[in-house]
Amino acid sequence: MEEIPRKNTDCAMSDNEKSERKEKEQHQDMELASWRKKIEIIGIDLKGLESENETGRLKLRTAFMNQHFINELDKIGLQLIKITSGTIFTRGFIVFLEPKSQPNRMLTE
Repeated sequence: MEEIPRKNTDCAMSDNEKSERKEKEQHQDMELASWRKKIEIIGIDLKGLESENETGRLKLRTAFMNQHFINELDKIGLQLIKITSGTIFTRGFIVFLEPKSQPNRMLTE
């Protein structure tokens, strides 16, 4: 059988696509750092803060969460999605948050 030559697909992305991906990752890191700073200013004891790429939600790990902190998160633009208790290995709470979308302003004539 004759072997069909294949193009080098190991690095299928062009340089432009790679630079766009890198720029997007840097933007996400900066955004996460910004949220981290705002959350720490509120007074929440952060054990960890991660961003989910697929949903854009934040996963906050903390030892303590109450209604006051939930209200403060709301004021800085984070909407509470879900709170779960940690497991034996991850004590405390895991709080799922989502950045609020800016309200769309209707154009008036």
